[in-house]
Amino acid sequence: MDFEVFRKVHVKYIEKNIEEVIDENKLTNSQDYLVDELKLFCLRSGKRIRPLLFLLGAESFGAKIDERIYKVSAVIEVMHSFLLIHDDIMDQSDKRRGLPSMHSLLYEKFKDLNFNPKIGENLALVLGDVLFFIALRALSKLELPNGFLKDFSECYINTGYGQILDVIYSMNKKYKEIFEEKKISLEISKLKTAYYTFFYPFYLGALFGKRNVPRGDLEGVLIPAGIAFQIRDDILSTFDENSGKSNLSDILEGKVTALIDFGKYDDNFFEMYFKPRKTDKEIGFIIDTIRKSGAVESAKIVMNELFELSLKNLEKIDIKNKEVLMDLILRLRRD
Repeated sequence: MDFEVFRKVHVKYIEKNIEEVIDENKLTNSQDYLVDELKLFCLRSGKRIRPLLFLLGAESFGAKIDERIYKVSAVIEVMHSFLLIHDDIMDQSDKRRGLPSMHSLLYEKFKDLNFNPKIGENLALVLGDVLFFIALRALSKLELPNGFLKDFSECYINTGYGQILDVIYSMNKKYKEIFEEKKISLEISKLKTAYYTFFYPFYLGALFGKRNVPRGDLEGVLIPAGIAFQIRDDILSTFDENSGKSNLSDILEGKVTALIDFGKYDDNFFEMYFKPRKTDKEIGFIIDTIRKSGAVESAKIVMNELFELSLKNLEKIDIKNKEVLMDLILRLRRD
């Protein structure tokens, strides 16, 4: 079985349970319609990579996929939506999955009813928090493996630390002394992508299985693959290899990506890149400088080494559905 077949088998049950998790926790007052907005937000079209990896981890270690496990998979996607709502506010993103971000949607809904110019952000922050507690309440009703809540919490603590690094080092004034010595983007990628998106969902699922879970072996597979995936995403976020067009969001936000860590730049570039506001001419200079810096070529070398390490480590472990996980890693490399 390949990963796409696995996805088609399970995704409709994940989404059914997302709807149920939120409906079970509706408010009993006139603000119910806001919880409906949460449900619609959580059910927007997406890859569902985290709940699918959770199910794959459970099945790979001998668990039977039942309603309880589907419910936890839905919680993992609900938690992801909670983080996306907050992340969009921090990044001032107007869109999420092709539709208005939650704070943009709520601003449009309430702008003619309220004088508060931040009504959308304020409501979205609270509704994100509501999603978090909806997820916890859903888990409280389930029988969970020993240690599950500890590792579940650890996942989101690490993700928070990754977000802190992202915030601190974006638009940073001490760029020269920092970027000459550290690969900050790799640490951010490890915490925000590799552990959050790949390792923890699979590992948390494995805890429901009937076998001992070799955490270190799974980290050896999923952490390199996750970092490699983020490096690839960093490249594609700036240079769309198919259309040749540039996506400017990372540049406008002064994000520390693999393209910043792996290129050779002077003080003039860093000063321009980390400015909070950039002219069209400066943006053009930044894109041209990144192209000429060798960053893409260097980042791709590291990316391919990490993908190879992940596949090599996967060969060494004995799990059911190994071919599904291998297919996913190969897809991450080429998609």
